[in-house]
Amino acid sequence: MQQNLFFPVYKQLEKELDELSYFITFDKKQLKTYSIKISELLLRTVSEIENISKELCKREKIKFYDKNKHIRKVVYFNDYFEKLEDLFLLSKKYVSFDLDNCNENIFDVKLVPFKKDKTYTLNGKTKSIWSWYYAYNKIKHDRVKFFRYANLECLIKALAALFLLNIYYLNKTFYSENSYDTDYILEKIEGFSKIFSVDYTMAISDDERISPNLKDTFFNPIEFFRIGRESSTYLLYSDYVIRTSSDEAADMLDKLEGSVHLFNSETHTLRKKYDNYQYTEHTTQCKLVAKLNREIDVQK
Repeated sequence: MQQNLFFPVYKQLEKELDELSYFITFDKKQLKTYSIKISELLLRTVSEIENISKELCKREKIKFYDKNKHIRKVVYFNDYFEKLEDLFLLSKKYVSFDLDNCNENIFDVKLVPFKKDKTYTLNGKTKSIWSWYYAYNKIKHDRVKFFRYANLECLIKALAALFLLNIYYLNKTFYSENSYDTDYILEKIEGFSKIFSVDYTMAISDDERISPNLKDTFFNPIEFFRIGRESSTYLLYSDYVIRTSSDEAADMLDKLEGSVHLFNSETHTLRKKYDNYQYTEHTTQCKLVAKLNREIDVQK
């Protein structure tokens, strides 16, 4: 199994942000606080964002072409993001900031780290960018002049963005095979981080209908779940078939069994044990499954 070179780095950055909260009071009035340590953490965090975005595109087998349909040698972060946005709708995903050692009202709403919240003018044209990425570029190229841009708010948003990308890179599916154990599933979803958490909702298909005994309630529960799909990183499915690690192992054993040869000691030849071995792909029916929300799921 290939070593994950990204999540341990994220966890270290998360630890350092937590430690920073013991030296800087994390509340709304302090969000524009800047320092050498914040600057250093921001540079490391956004550098990780660029790297993991590149690897995510590689894993999804995304290629980048120039106007002559040749593979591009130079690809920029914005190019990676556009492809990942198509797959995961990152600009709509909510991330909650749950750090214990901070004012609970530090942010009025949940973070949407990939929503472009900064406008600037370049060559007479108004452009939009993420505030944390704008700050990163400024201090990377001229730290002395733009030192104040490396503030606490940009750092928290950048780390939230890195957290979200790490969840998609980890690509975890959680399941409860024999019971509708929602607590177990939610514990897994919320277990990635001590300071951030993502949204999740039930996966509802377009042909779902409201039960007659719910018609007089003040909101449509199915529509409630459907609205939440877009901003949720995980979708929860009930009575769903998946391929577990055990299924994959069973498939491998089947293939090994089907390739067995027998040795004839008289003729000194080998022959297949089975002339027509039938392979069956193993799957598991689960009561509850949590899967990463991809844009293809949102459109179902």
